[in-house]
Amino acid sequence: MTGRRVGRPLDASMGLLNDIANRALEPDYALAAARTRAHPASTRRRAGRTATAMLVAVLLGATIMVAVLQLRQPTGTGESPRELLAREIAERTGEATELAATRDRLTAEISAIQEEALSTDQSFLARLAETEIWSGASPVSGPGLVLVLEDGPDAVEDDDPEARVQDVDLQVVTNALWAAGAEAIAVNGHRLTSLSAIRSASQAVLVDLAPVLPPYRVEAIGDVRAMQTSFARSSAANHLTFLTGTYGITVSTSSETELRLPGAPSAALQYAGPVTGVASSDASEEKGSS
Repeated sequence: MTGRRVGRPLDASMGLLNDIANRALEPDYALAAARTRAHPASTRRRAGRTATAMLVAVLLGATIMVAVLQLRQPTGTGESPRELLAREIAERTGEATELAATRDRLTAEISAIQEEALSTDQSFLARLAETEIWSGASPVSGPGLVLVLEDGPDAVEDDDPEARVQDVDLQVVTNALWAAGAEAIAVNGHRLTSLSAIRSASQAVLVDLAPVLPPYRVEAIGDVRAMQTSFARSSAANHLTFLTGTYGITVSTSSETELRLPGAPSAALQYAGPVTGVASSDASEEKGSS
């Protein structure tokens, strides 16, 4: 019996390539895919757990963001820090004004009592009144010169400190007015004396520790024409011209027939006395020569 022999397939020697082409996935991957098709409920559960985790993460992030925003905002529904500071400044300013009024009233009472006590000695009383005028303790009035200094435009627009009127500028002006023959000077109503100081604290200008704001009004009582002539020839005039041309600081000058300047606040009396128990230099020289 002659049987027919089945021939080998032509691609029998290409089994490995056929496996790679027809079954690219590993058997384990194919088994996992078959399980997923056989049990779709497990896939839904896995998707549900993923969605729940994402939702929890979103809620947690939102909670953290809300907490951060609440910490950055002022607590409560009260005033903002700026409003609180403005109110405190207004209150302190009112208290300072009341204290200044009380000081002026007590000064007037002391002056009245002093005049009554010294009424018997008119010459001494006249000498005391003259001394108070020169020391700045009593109010004065008379013709004078007024200079008004205003910050430049860049001081507001660009917050340029160089465009602001500084303490040194007021020092230059007041010293030049004293040298020009001024008998009494006040800056924004603050009377200057031989013990007065014009200083700065940050961007604020202080006159005897009292803050003054622009425009700065400098009033000087004295011979108007003589002061104008002497001031125009001083270095202070050149200084103001430089400020105007460089920083835009405006300076206006006017003469007044009647200025009224207040008296300076009462200051502690200062005096000097001889030192006891110490020989003078003359006595020491006499002892040395003998």
